[in-house]
Amino acid sequence: MGALRGRLRGRLAALLGLTLLATAVGVLPSVAADPPVTVDDATLTWGINGYAQVGVFGPWVLSRPAGGAQLLTGSVSGGSQDAYVVAPFPATSMPVSSPQRTPNAVRFTGGAGTVDAVSGAVTLRWTGSYTVNPYPSSLGAPDETYANPALTVAADGSGSLSFVVDLGEGVDVGGNPSPPESLGRLTLLTFSAGAISGLDGTGYRLTPDYQGVKVSLPAAATPQDRSCARWGAWAPQFVTAVPTGVQAHFYSTGCGGLQDTKPALPVDVGFGTLEPSPEPTGEPTAEPTGEPTGEPTGEPTPEPTQEPTNEPTPPEPGALTWSVTGDAVELGTAVPTGGAFVATGTLPSVTVRDTRADSPGFTVSGRARPFVTPDGTASFGAQHLGWRPALLEPVPGVRAGAFVRPTTTVDGGLAAARTLVVGGPNGAARSVSVSAELTLRAPQDAVPGRYESVLTITVLG
Repeated sequence: MGALRGRLRGRLAALLGLTLLATAVGVLPSVAADPPVTVDDATLTWGINGYAQVGVFGPWVLSRPAGGAQLLTGSVSGGSQDAYVVAPFPATSMPVSSPQRTPNAVRFTGGAGTVDAVSGAVTLRWTGSYTVNPYPSSLGAPDETYANPALTVAADGSGSLSFVVDLGEGVDVGGNPSPPESLGRLTLLTFSAGAISGLDGTGYRLTPDYQGVKVSLPAAATPQDRSCARWGAWAPQFVTAVPTGVQAHFYSTGCGGLQDTKPALPVDVGFGTLEPSPEPTGEPTAEPTGEPTGEPTGEPTPEPTQEPTNEPTPPEPGALTWSVTGDAVELGTAVPTGGAFVATGTLPSVTVRDTRADSPGFTVSGRARPFVTPDGTASFGAQHLGWRPALLEPVPGVRAGAFVRPTTTVDGGLAAARTLVVGGPNGAARSVSVSAELTLRAPQDAVPGRYESVLTITVLG
């Protein structure tokens, strides 16, 4: 692997070409308004905790997804999901294995609410449910159903995640029948300031609270052990509400071993569509057919004449125009940095001039194609490319787009349309120039060579 890195250092280079598209529409919403923005397709992905991935009797059984919930089966249960991957202990509560296994997880889609993609503040709700049982069916333990998650996160990262929790019919730890019970909406997880990581304009990861969280338990419960460095608990409202037979899954009752798998795993939040992904809408002009439209008359066709007129020529209407200072960016040779091969560059400045009276505003966005070698034999996705837009000079009512981090997520980075600059409705002529610092984090296993991509800049206004 060391030799491979050396070759990559000398041979992996990238070129980014530019194209420019435009779409004109009659009316635009005030997309330049300050965030948050409303979304209806946010995602929530979570693997419960490391204990759920091993358990005393094996991985917990996740079943009966409903509504917007779907189950992701990891290699701990023989599956191959790779949408939710976490680092092993001690970075998280995921048990260490070789090769490192991936967790079982649940993903909710169709989340509705508000998102501030700049700070990470969100208020989101999902519909749907899934069922969990930590024990084999032969023991008759009641199923736990978690439904309709609600997430609130402030700009500093503090917040909470709650579910509506229902218990099915079964038997308790003493073998006594237990009727079904609805526990209502409970806060399962809390987040402290600084819990957000990986904020990139498309989503982020949240680290839940655990260490140092105290919980007051009934006399019949196993006492919380607070003698270890990693002692703690999930949100006390949840821990104290569930039956004593499962309470101990969510707080420290000893030191080391399975105790280190009890903290909640990270929660991944996807913002969904923060804006339209504009595509050109102009219809192609009909081609001439070349066919005569009638029989020839044999008479000469009179030449058109133009009479002089004293009518004033109407003034030209305002227009939305744009230009780019260059058509390519040479990102140079990538160098190994932090588990990837990194190259950087600067986007040629894009200038937008809007002289329309009562302009509805404009949006400029960019989307990149996969990086491909000239012979087409090797490639990697555009999610590995990110940018940090910036106005060259401040202009009232105009803001640069959010920072987009390079990522390994399929639709992350610049693999999807991302905002470069947005201008709100305006009645006066204005001109704005914007650029962006580009960062490419090519995957560590990329084949050495020169790669090229095309970044399409689209103007909607």
